[in-house]
Amino acid sequence: MWRAFMALTVGLILATPSASQTPMTEVTQQLELKPRRVPGLMGYGYDLAEYTGETATRSSSFRALGQAISRDSARTRFKVASPSIAGMEAECSGGQRRTQLGWIAFEREDLSYACAFSRDGQPVEGVSFELALQKAGLLARMSQPQRAGEMTYDGQTIRVQTQRIGGVPLPTGRVAGYVFLKDGQEIGGIDFNRIMSPAIYLPPPGSPDRDIAALAALSILFFADPANQSN
Repeated sequence: MWRAFMALTVGLILATPSASQTPMTEVTQQLELKPRRVPGLMGYGYDLAEYTGETATRSSSFRALGQAISRDSARTRFKVASPSIAGMEAECSGGQRRTQLGWIAFEREDLSYACAFSRDGQPVEGVSFELALQKAGLLARMSQPQRAGEMTYDGQTIRVQTQRIGGVPLPTGRVAGYVFLKDGQEIGGIDFNRIMSPAIYLPPPGSPDRDIAALAALSILFFADPANQSN
């Protein structure tokens, strides 16, 4: 058992990029989401560098027959504005279902989560966020749940996908981090594998990729991911 555990640990370490192999963390700005109270809001206000807004999330979980049947859902609303982004509001919803009954070869683990953006009550064309389960190898799936998606804004599209950024690469069953990719290059990310609040990596101020990376980060941060909830 010990040898198997060590082999898995070594495999995860070899399969996970180290900080020195991740130049993204060296060329981006590391930030934290700073919550603040908002009177009358069933949620909270926030500041992320120059990006400000409010957010509220509702989530629910259902379990039956132990963990054989499970259903998780989440709805999130958040507002965002900055000197370069006229105020927008996002409506996000999604969840995950799983069924596994004894010997029956029926297992469903669909996860989907999407955000639609509006301004003054009207849909904003060309702005969207989508996230879903990602197929991956055994080592990757044991390291952390796998997700992938896209953020589209202002004629640009970036990919988001789960990837450990920092911390010890041990399997915890929780999402450890994300990276944001544009044309295959890492431009930002989120590190959840921290004792304190998540570290958010955005392109430096003035970068044409900063706004889209910030919107992707906020969409992920406000998602009540079933893998990261205490049930």
